[in-house]
Amino acid sequence: MKINFFIDEEQPEHIDFHVRKVTEEMKDIAATLKQSDIQIWGYRDREVVPIKIDDVVRIKTESGEVYIQTDRDIYKAKKRIYQFLELLPKKFIQISSGEIINFEFIDHLELSGNGTIKLILLNKNEAYVSRRFVAKIKRSLGI
Repeated sequence: MKINFFIDEEQPEHIDFHVRKVTEEMKDIAATLKQSDIQIWGYRDREVVPIKIDDVVRIKTESGEVYIQTDRDIYKAKKRIYQFLELLPKKFIQISSGEIINFEFIDHLELSGNGTIKLILLNKNEAYVSRRFVAKIKRSLGI
């Protein structure tokens, strides 16, 4: 496959694909490119901070509030979990009704004898997959 970059500071940025057939892989690439410039907003004290999607480790509901955790900080969010699910790329997966995890930040999984899954994140935090989401997680990971 031939790849070209045409640099023209006068033109708005866009990407064109010239292909014989659209495959699932190409659709995934296009979706990733489209979502790579999505930003979400986090709130801390009196600050409103833009957060890059790639920096998000998890989004979690706690005591009725939604929080966005990055590898550096934790921010409050104004959106609900279901709203984040609509705009996040495929590398984010819902593990319970109140938590979404970025799979790029998972160190390993611990499977228990009773079928539950504990996720150990790169920052050594833990997250638990609720029973309702175990089958979906296993399908996503191919286990």
